Amino acid sequence: MTETAQEKAARARAELLAHVRFNLLFQDGDFALTNWSDTGDLSAGCIAKTAFRSARFDRARLGAVQFIEADFTAAVFRAAVVRETIFIRCDLSGASFAGATIEKATFIACAMPAAGFGGATVTESTFLQCDLTAARFADAQLNGAVLLDCTIAEIDLSGVAAQRLFVSKADLRAARLDGLSCESALLADADLSERDLTSVRLARCNLMGANLTGAVLTGMDIAGSFFLQCTARGADFSGAAASAAHFSKSDLSGARFTGARLDNANFMQARLGGADFSGADLEMAVMTQAQAPGARFTGANLAYTQFAQARLDGADASRARFLRTNFHRAALTGLNRLDASGSVTETEPARAVAELYAPQRVRPWQEED
Repeated sequence: MTETAQEKAARARAELLAHVRFNLLFQDGDFALTNWSDTGDLSAGCIAKTAFRSARFDRARLGAVQFIEADFTAAVFRAAVVRETIFIRCDLSGASFAGATIEKATFIACAMPAAGFGGATVTESTFLQCDLTAARFADAQLNGAVLLDCTIAEIDLSGVAAQRLFVSKADLRAARLDGLSCESALLADADLSERDLTSVRLARCNLMGANLTGAVLTGMDIAGSFFLQCTARGADFSGAAASAAHFSKSDLSGARFTGARLDNANFMQARLGGADFSGADLEMAVMTQAQAPGARFTGANLAYTQFAQARLDGADASRARFLRTNFHRAALTGLNRLDASGSVTETEPARAVAELYAPQRVRPWQEED
């Protein structure tokens, strides 16, 4: 008797599950349009070069199974639990993980354009060299997620709550970021140029090497965030809460920090030519060796600010508040202090001479025994 299509499909499914049960390799199957909803049978084994196009995995529980070069185009994993599952070079184009729980999963070199993760919870999972073009993560929770060397043009991160998110070399110029909340995230070398980020929360985030040229961060809470070696020419940080933020070695030429809270901030060796710090609170900020010719400090609080060896040629510090502000060996030609108040720390001649030679050995300003 000829085997019906339904019987053939059932036999193929039983064969796959038998391989999984004994942790054996299964390959070259075709399970397009099949229904795996509510199953917990896919918990081990290796499935290679098998098609699951438009298959449904609603509320399924996927365990420590490896999928290699499998086709999940338009597959649905709605409310599924995907735990310790590995996808290698799989096609997940248009797949939906809406409301899914993805924990300790790994996606390697997968094609995932337009994949949907709306409302999903992604925990301690890694996306390595994946194509996430136009992928939708709206309202998802990303806890310890890693997106390493992925293509994420036009990705939707609106409403995402992210903690310990790691994204490297991300081009976010066309990404949807409204309502994105990042805490302790690493966005190294991200391109956020010309973006309005006022609806984004970046608490204690690391944007080392990021491109923030022309970006708008007015009024944002970026206290304790890390902007080492960033390019942020013409960026607007006006009114930002940036206490203890690190901008050292960054190019902030022409940036605006008017009215910003920058107490204990670090601008060591930063380029600040033409930057505007009018009305900013720079108490105990470090601007050692900063290059700030023509910068504006009008009405700023410069109490205990460190300008040692900084270049302040032509800078405007009129109406600024000085209190033991340190200008040790700073270039002050043309510095305007009209109507400024307070005092500065005088440079010690012996110390200045010693620093020209070997400051680690010659310290004549120390008290003698």
